Amino acid sequence: MNLARELSGLERFEPVLDALPGPSYLVGGTVRDLLHERPPQFDFDLAVVGDAEAYARELARRLGGRVTTHGRFGTAVVHYGDHAHVDVATARTETYPGPATLPDVAAAATIEDDLGRRDFTINAMAISLPDGQLVDPFRGVEHLRERIVRVLHERSFVDDPTRIFRAARYETRVGFRMDPKTETLALMAAPEVRLLSGARVREELVAIFEEDEPEQTLARLHALCVDAALGVPFPAKPTRLQDRLRELNAMYGLGLPRWHLGLLSVQAPDGWLDAIKVTRRVAESVEAARREEPYLSASLAGREATPAEIVETVEGTGSDTPLYALALRELPALRRYFERLRSVRLDINGEDLASLGLAESPRVGEVLAELKRRKLNGELADRAEELAAARELIAE
Repeated sequence: MNLARELSGLERFEPVLDALPGPSYLVGGTVRDLLHERPPQFDFDLAVVGDAEAYARELARRLGGRVTTHGRFGTAVVHYGDHAHVDVATARTETYPGPATLPDVAAAATIEDDLGRRDFTINAMAISLPDGQLVDPFRGVEHLRERIVRVLHERSFVDDPTRIFRAARYETRVGFRMDPKTETLALMAAPEVRLLSGARVREELVAIFEEDEPEQTLARLHALCVDAALGVPFPAKPTRLQDRLRELNAMYGLGLPRWHLGLLSVQAPDGWLDAIKVTRRVAESVEAARREEPYLSASLAGREATPAEIVETVEGTGSDTPLYALALRELPALRRYFERLRSVRLDINGEDLASLGLAESPRVGEVLAELKRRKLNGELADRAEELAAARELIAE
């Protein structure tokens, strides 16, 4: 199968084709997406049988770009054009000294040897460059047509248990399914995920949370018993909690990344986020949200609170708690908070109070708090009214 025409149609790849300093192979997801007739990503991975760093330097010179090298796996990144890049790697083989360990790496003699180290048959294909000939030693095209995710060998999940996460992601993203043998191997290897470092587990979860339907992937991992091995429950079926969090995040311009919203949706025990190396600030905020949500929801449900009371109640909790609570249940008071109250600010500050004769003291905070309460409740309309009220309070 020749894919020269498809290659020439890849946006931002034509300059690379024209500048190639010698034979290489296009590998990775772009090959799969081209064959699956899906819009390919703009992350182009080249494999070179030989010195990838030297190849990358020459390619960068021809493209008028620059190169960044990463020595351990013989890889480099060529940056060219308007923020475009292509990854270049030495074709290699990998052997695993033990389950869930990082592999020992050696240069590969052929591209087929390199493809043999990869995770699934649908990812173990390459396109030779510049002629565009498909290299498919493991029936990847056939499995694409059959919509199958299949590992290359029986120890694949044991060697690298992160492949179980990736298999579940592929199933959700492209509507494929593991073949029965691969699914059995995933179930048998699921206990091995506990051997992964916390950082590697976090990276896999972040990748899941960046997907469009992360809860389906989590439900699939639950069926494979991955969550039991990790000690954290995943939903047995999608709950739409992540959809709700994403909707509210976008609606109110909160700017939280998808992975942060994903962590909010997982009922992890205290300390688990630390174990997977989530930053302390985020871990504390997420754990506080789950701990404080019942109190916040009970405080705001079923009663008429003034705007100032709403803000005082909300601001007594962590930064993620109001979002999490509103995602779980519709609370009009929290709607008011996000739509209007959280943006209310005084037009005066401590310097204005000093100019009115109030010396620096705890009283400054008390006066500002009272002014904020009045403004929230609609009693102060502008700066002039705030200054007048401040004079009265100072004079008391």
